[in-house]
Amino acid sequence: MMMMKTPNWRLMATAAVVSAALSACGGSDGNDGNDGNPGRPGGEPAVTVNQLNLSVTEVSFDNGLPVFKILATNEEDESVVGLQGMKINVAQLLPAGHKTVGDSTMWQVAGHNSKYGAAEIVDEKNGYYSVTFSALEKAQLDPDFTRRLNIVVPAGTLADGTTTVPQAEVAFDYNAAGAAADYTRNIVAIDSCAACHGEDQAIKHGYTNPQTCATCHDGMKADGGRTSRSLTVLVHDKHQVAFAEGEYPTDRAACNVCHLTSEPEADLALTEWGNWSMVPTKQTCSSCHTDSAHISEQPDSSTCATCHTAEGTGVVAGTIDAHLGEWNDAAKVIAQWSTDVQMSYVAADDSVNVTVSILDSAGTKLDASEVLTSIERLELTTNIGPNFPVLGYGQKSGFNAVEQGELANGATIVDGDIVANTGALAFGNGDADTAFTFVGLSACSKDGQIISCEGLPLDESGHSLDENFTGMKANLAFVTKSGEAPSMRHTDSLDITKCEGCHNDNFQIHKGTHHPGFVMGDLVEGLDGCVSCHTPEGTYAFDNQGAFEQKLHVVHGEKAIVGDCTQCHTSFNLDAFGKKDVINTGIVDGGNRFNPADARYGTPITATCASCHGYEAAISHMTGGTLGNGVYNGDKAVAQQAVSAENCFVCHAPDVANHGNVKF
Repeated sequence: MMMMKTPNWRLMATAAVVSAALSACGGSDGNDGNDGNPGRPGGEPAVTVNQLNLSVTEVSFDNGLPVFKILATNEEDESVVGLQGMKINVAQLLPAGHKTVGDSTMWQVAGHNSKYGAAEIVDEKNGYYSVTFSALEKAQLDPDFTRRLNIVVPAGTLADGTTTVPQAEVAFDYNAAGAAADYTRNIVAIDSCAACHGEDQAIKHGYTNPQTCATCHDGMKADGGRTSRSLTVLVHDKHQVAFAEGEYPTDRAACNVCHLTSEPEADLALTEWGNWSMVPTKQTCSSCHTDSAHISEQPDSSTCATCHTAEGTGVVAGTIDAHLGEWNDAAKVIAQWSTDVQMSYVAADDSVNVTVSILDSAGTKLDASEVLTSIERLELTTNIGPNFPVLGYGQKSGFNAVEQGELANGATIVDGDIVANTGALAFGNGDADTAFTFVGLSACSKDGQIISCEGLPLDESGHSLDENFTGMKANLAFVTKSGEAPSMRHTDSLDITKCEGCHNDNFQIHKGTHHPGFVMGDLVEGLDGCVSCHTPEGTYAFDNQGAFEQKLHVVHGEKAIVGDCTQCHTSFNLDAFGKKDVINTGIVDGGNRFNPADARYGTPITATCASCHGYEAAISHMTGGTLGNGVYNGDKAVAQQAVSAENCFVCHAPDVANHGNVKF
């Protein structure tokens, strides 16, 4: 599974502490009278704070109680003075087996200033804040346990009441001597959460850092406070419900979307990366297996690991295979085959021949006649004009060249390749001089192996049952009628690896009766093949905003997951709108959703922006007589006339860093 690297706050904090200690030694470079750092003695404090950075620069002890010094800086490394509402948690890490044999490690909150008044925070007016504890019971902190300082500064204003500051959170794990901890509970990389929820985006209670969540949601508090729900149980339960309601981006059983499944790189420092498979507990397992009588019968977690090991013992399946067996089997199948696709124009009838080579894992071409019986489906979907596809959903050339191990729709095998003809296509000028074909391949499979499709049960539509086939990596090819270089949709706006961060890298999108299951990847840059079906005319019906420019925004917006454009976009290519025309936005009131005559359209910028900003005030702004000049849910001819008049970018200049950027 692809994993993004996580900032190692412990190492960063250690560096800060060491740096502070060295500075305190009185070293000198031989120069006197140099100005101090901006915002600290000798400089002015920050007057704007677009980014708030927090770091622990010193840890000491007073009568056995911790004393912290925290430095707050902005994006220019200027010190931030006047922070308000800072919240401090102190916790300690209970070791495995702390209560009963089999218990996993667990954070235990020992001090919480916002509820129990345990911490006193002093603004030193130079960017530094000192934190001392007066009500924290020393007996609650075991000198042998790792400790955590969790700092949260809520979004608001500085003490001046006008300078705004964004929310910031950081966790610093340390030992009883005040140095960075040698060991900590570190199971899931922070970026695994950020891949779906967005970096620095609120997940719950306004908090953005999973380490903050873990510090409080421990299931037990040492200071007599209300027992909170364990984060382990909470996360599993929430994602299970989200999956059941269609809001989770992939199968909840794919534990490797969040958890590493093989030893991580050293710099990830996930000290307990294998905890999920090696330390089964009654509490954790019951968060998913809610109706298991076997789990409920166990008095505690002391016997769980006796039978349920990572690899399995005897007749008991290992926890890894039990949770990831199906997912890993799919990965093994996907790795075995890929495709090479070529297209050639046929002048006699304005058609295109599509030639598909089946390749093995080494990239060597296989003889299609020898593997044909194992091909569950080979789907070819062709359209004209990649920047603005001219063929609607029902007009595109789409068919299966192979079905259930047999050639279909006139496809043949030539020199070991599968060759099919699209039939006459509506070529035109400019962008419409280019035809492009999106190729989907699926293989009949079982237990991680490709098998023959012969004799496998079929569903009502005549296709294999989902459990008997695997969608493979998709592919995309281009050809022109003129023989000139093909027109190609821009691929610099979306990063496929960002999709994989949520969906995992072998997610089989659209697997089922209608399609073989497309696994994206390096063969399809920027998801361009999707527009072969998700055309400006939409898909299936005219009221579902099926055009590619809208569909991804609508679907991800409904999931309430995406809150930051950078989660998917690497940039905004605003020039691409110059190559587009009207996009279907809905149907006339009371109209038939399947009747083209009842379809309504919008100008391209308005239609795209309205897929997120679909409320009345935004639509009115985009379609105003002087503002926007766009059309939404209008007559097609009227919308087409308004395309050249749409003037959103006269004022707006959105980019991924500032979606609301305007030219003032």
